[in-house]
Amino acid sequence: MKLILKNIGLLKDAELELSRLSLIAGENDNGKSTVGKVIFCLVKAINRYREDLEESKEYRIEEEFRNVFFFLRTLSNERYEFKSDTLRTLQSSEYDFSTKIDALNQIIDELKNSFLETETLHQFINLRDKILAMIEKPEDTRELMENALNKVFVAEFDSRILLDGEDEGFIGLYEQNIKLIEVKIFKNKIHLVNNVEPIVLEDATFIETPLILNNHDLLIRSKSAFNLRKRTLSHLGIPYTTFHTKDLFDKLIEPPFGDLFDTNINKLVERKLREVVNGEIIYDNREKDFIFKKDQGSSVPIRNTASGIKVFGILQLLSSNDFINKKSLLVFDEPENHLHPKWQLKLAEILIDLAEQGVYILVSSHSPYMIEALKRYSDLAGLEKESSFYLAKENSIQNKDKLEEIFQVLSEPFEVFRKMDREILKDE
Repeated sequence: MKLILKNIGLLKDAELELSRLSLIAGENDNGKSTVGKVIFCLVKAINRYREDLEESKEYRIEEEFRNVFFFLRTLSNERYEFKSDTLRTLQSSEYDFSTKIDALNQIIDELKNSFLETETLHQFINLRDKILAMIEKPEDTRELMENALNKVFVAEFDSRILLDGEDEGFIGLYEQNIKLIEVKIFKNKIHLVNNVEPIVLEDATFIETPLILNNHDLLIRSKSAFNLRKRTLSHLGIPYTTFHTKDLFDKLIEPPFGDLFDTNINKLVERKLREVVNGEIIYDNREKDFIFKKDQGSSVPIRNTASGIKVFGILQLLSSNDFINKKSLLVFDEPENHLHPKWQLKLAEILIDLAEQGVYILVSSHSPYMIEALKRYSDLAGLEKESSFYLAKENSIQNKDKLEEIFQVLSEPFEVFRKMDREILKDE
């Protein structure tokens, strides 16, 4: 897939192929993380809107049934006696729409034979007809898709989607000659350019810091803008976090329903991860916290566990909770920040194992160890044609293999050391 961005996040422009392994290198504050956040949001929105499609229509129809219920209850108290079972049918979620419509028709027949004035009867019939029209009317999928996109991007970028100082932006995702999705952004509001096509990715996970495991008590109560319809007084005191943080935390503490993963992928991952850290990180439902269980038998509170172990522990939890599979994207944002160089190589090896098994991997990094390890392991796995290495420079990413330039940029500190050595030798 090809991704094109203009004036998004910290990027003025970007064009890159999302391969089985994609790496974006560069110095800080040049937009490396923006790509991961954008593709995370796109995957979430494209797959989420189908759930919203069903939930939003069902919610509105249920609201109308509740309106009818309260109207009838008022009527019953004032002038007419309705069967309690009939009223219960209208407000209960146990019954489908067809059963509730049958109950409404039964009530209408009863009202026609009563002394109820014509105006009230017509008012009731109009409520029923409104519900029937809502059931039969197809949803505006374009509007729902735009709503999902705006909801997700606001939750991730906190309403600051555009590059500072810009009023317009663009995001496009393509597969060969197919426009999967194109959106324009005007003053941080997203508008669809074309109808959305299905994409191979069904989920994305964005890993920013392993310290997420230290903040269970805070994150268990937290919400993102994705969960809130709007910020109100009722939400005062509720911790607020980014969408990707809340999404990751929820995945770490609770597995999904159903069999969504490739068992062979997860067995391979779990074995290698366990060998690295000599144990595993689990979520203890009784203690309501994460725990590091060593192979020797002892358990260590997560706050007393090294950050490097937490990095691998997050992968263990995602794997055991079934969130690593061939239809998922794993985004790792500067994983080297918490890893010894030796463990950077181990993580690179495991990420390439995942890519080799069909998982999509996107890494942003400024570590020469991590980048070279990903390159070498991908070559050994025969993934040369399915690996892409990009450089974020001056808030721009070009669709070219920049591996040589990446190492030139990242080796600049070593040139400072060499210069210092030359000065020392000259003084001697």
